[in-house]
Amino acid sequence: MAEFIIDIPDIQLKKAIDPIDLDFKEIHLKAQIDLKGKPQRPPLAISIGYDDIAYNGEFNPLIFGTFGNISMIKGEEKARKSWLKSLILACTMEGNSNLYSSEIKAHNLKDKYIIDIDTEQDKYYNWLSANRIPKMVGSPKNIVVPDNYISINLREHSAQVRREYLKWLFMESEYRNKLGVVSIDGYVDMLDNFNDLVECVEFTQALMSYSTISKSHITGILHLNPGQDKARGHLGTILQQKCETVVIIKDTGDSSLVTCQRGRGKKFKDFHISVNNDWLPYVVEENSIEFSINDLPNDSDIKF
Repeated sequence: MAEFIIDIPDIQLKKAIDPIDLDFKEIHLKAQIDLKGKPQRPPLAISIGYDDIAYNGEFNPLIFGTFGNISMIKGEEKARKSWLKSLILACTMEGNSNLYSSEIKAHNLKDKYIIDIDTEQDKYYNWLSANRIPKMVGSPKNIVVPDNYISINLREHSAQVRREYLKWLFMESEYRNKLGVVSIDGYVDMLDNFNDLVECVEFTQALMSYSTISKSHITGILHLNPGQDKARGHLGTILQQKCETVVIIKDTGDSSLVTCQRGRGKKFKDFHISVNNDWLPYVVEENSIEFSINDLPNDSDIKF
């Protein structure tokens, strides 16, 4: 009988944990929770609506995002995910943005940068998307570009370069100590393989580290698996477990339904958004959007 020899190639498996040399006694001491005192609650960055129950005579704002944490907006294709992102970011810079939503509020964001990262669109369509912000802060005819708003396009770069850019932004850049909100549209393009468990864990851990170190809020967009409410791949499973807030947006025809699927503390109420004739997003139920451009204040009257 003939002898069969099978060549089995050497396969280099990716290591989940690289060798590390750290002072674990120091880590142990710094990681201890002091139960004799009470740590400060993470400062609020963005809220949506107010609690309907008063505590000590006050109706508290409901959390979308706090400093030092991360959040996610997820939805199917063309569900108006990026429109919702634009609405939220515009409201962090105030001006006339309250005309588009009186419920979305900024907190403690003055003198902090809002970084709006896009990984999908070319520069022309990215400009169209980013230009919504100045139109909503000012008006469609008299735009106001906030000094603290920076739009970044990373479409042409590899996933590795995008991750290295994030590392530079949070750890080395001139903005690192003044970051307020960093938006990533979309999360999936930061990875080479959104179903690689190790890569997804490492990226999620990096986001948690960056938000903690910079004391900023990181939010981003992720697609849903078709026909499901589950975010795409291993990345969606792991990332949403670590998010402070997970919002799901669903197309309902002329508008989209926005729901807080997961949140720490009381969830904000569902609402619908749509897009007006100026191609700007707004909360449907609110009458404040029905205004004339001529009724808007002059640029010099807009206060930040």
